[in-house]
Amino acid sequence: MIGALATAALLAAGSEAPDWFRAWQYTAKPATLRGCSDCQGEPDDVCEVLPGAQSRAIAEYALQRSPAADRVKLLRSKADPDCAVRAAAFFSLRSPVELAAIRLARTPPSVALLDRFGVRYSVAGWPRAPQRRKGLQLVAATPDRAALRIGLVCWGAERAWPAVELGAPSACEWWLLPVRADGEPDLARASFPLVAQRDRWPQPFRFGERRWSRAFDRAQPLDESLLLGEEPRAELPPQPVAAASPAPLTAIAPCCGEGRARSPVLDRFDQWEEQIVGPRRSLDRIGWTVDAGAWSGHCQELDVLRAALEQTLGCALAQEGRCIGAGVNEDSR
Repeated sequence: MIGALATAALLAAGSEAPDWFRAWQYTAKPATLRGCSDCQGEPDDVCEVLPGAQSRAIAEYALQRSPAADRVKLLRSKADPDCAVRAAAFFSLRSPVELAAIRLARTPPSVALLDRFGVRYSVAGWPRAPQRRKGLQLVAATPDRAALRIGLVCWGAERAWPAVELGAPSACEWWLLPVRADGEPDLARASFPLVAQRDRWPQPFRFGERRWSRAFDRAQPLDESLLLGEEPRAELPPQPVAAASPAPLTAIAPCCGEGRARSPVLDRFDQWEEQIVGPRRSLDRIGWTVDAGAWSGHCQELDVLRAALEQTLGCALAQEGRCIGAGVNEDSR
């Protein structure tokens, strides 16, 4: 039975968008939880949870979770023994460990999205579950777009997921979550709620809610056009070059030697390029040009990352070749 379920999960994963939900367990400080290594429930066993985050694909997590509905199996390093704790304690008001099913976008949010939601207020680290926010205050902060990703966060609960499959009992929220250059959570930086009202926590909604139906379609990538009230970008007809440009390149001078001193910024661009399109390098640091053809199929990502790189460097990259989108030819700019 386990083998059949694993096969089904692998087949399902083949039709899932790369940014489909994952199970994320995280805490900013060490925690000691009661449970047991063999899931028998001895009350004297102790589970230690280190600071940081653990993650599993949602299908893999479903196969590995505790068979007992009243227990939660912790996400742990493969070197650590299994440990399950009582769900009532794990999801209590004082629990320091969070568990959520999260869809995390693969590219930074646009300026248009930040403006649309007036993103100005934050909370330290990745967010706490709604029941654990008593006494927490949002504080004014300036978002760093390059280090943020849109996150559709569906919270774990004692009588919802993971006790049952992801569905209507789960409460979800929209957040901008901080990540490192490798895409892993950055629990030392600030998260920003995506709300239209000033200085407010997000308004929870149910998993699968119709107004966000595209976000719950496992075959569709998480596209910010949904939040902006637009059609998915891939479905739009070709636009004139001037209209498609994310920023007027004439506003800043072409890149030259001064950008070389900021190699960490360029290295971050390389890391994202390897994650999105593979090991091929498109950025020529000598001639300061970007080979758009290397990003074919990922033209939107190229636009976002190139704009972020130019903003940080304070100069405009030359672009050569054409980036061919998904079924749409997009001339390079």
